[in-house]
Amino acid sequence: MIEEIKVHKNKETQRFRCSLLHREAGYLVLSYHAEQPGRIKDIVIPPGSTTIAHYWAERGYVLWRMYGPDSSLIGTLFHICRDVFITETAVQYLDLIIDIWIPADGETRVLDEDELEECRQQGLVSNEEITWIEEQKNIILNNTVEILKGLWTATN
Repeated sequence: MIEEIKVHKNKETQRFRCSLLHREAGYLVLSYHAEQPGRIKDIVIPPGSTTIAHYWAERGYVLWRMYGPDSSLIGTLFHICRDVFITETAVQYLDLIIDIWIPADGETRVLDEDELEECRQQGLVSNEEITWIEEQKNIILNNTVEILKGLWTATN
């Protein structure tokens, strides 16, 4: 088991126990099985779903692919982040609020821009971080197909 540690700017740190699927230098793939329903804004992730999570030490995002109990793809979620640290027993990162949701059958959505603005106004996010977030958002939106093609899969 490996622990995912998601540090937030505006809420408590979250921790999840995950199964290791793949490890190489600077890249980690984990699996998380959800017994309870989850929610990403207005998107419901049903109980029994599995998330395959990809972490890179040198990228400004982590990527989760979510599959329903029937193994069908629900969608892909990018978390814009910084400071991804991968160790033998954990992966930790600083979540920078903005997420990008790509449903299996719909339009790409940038999530939490209102939350980012609130954090900016409260002084929780610096101007440098706002610039970083915008850069990473553009990288993801302009390179989604290439990023998804480069993912490790169990058939690799």
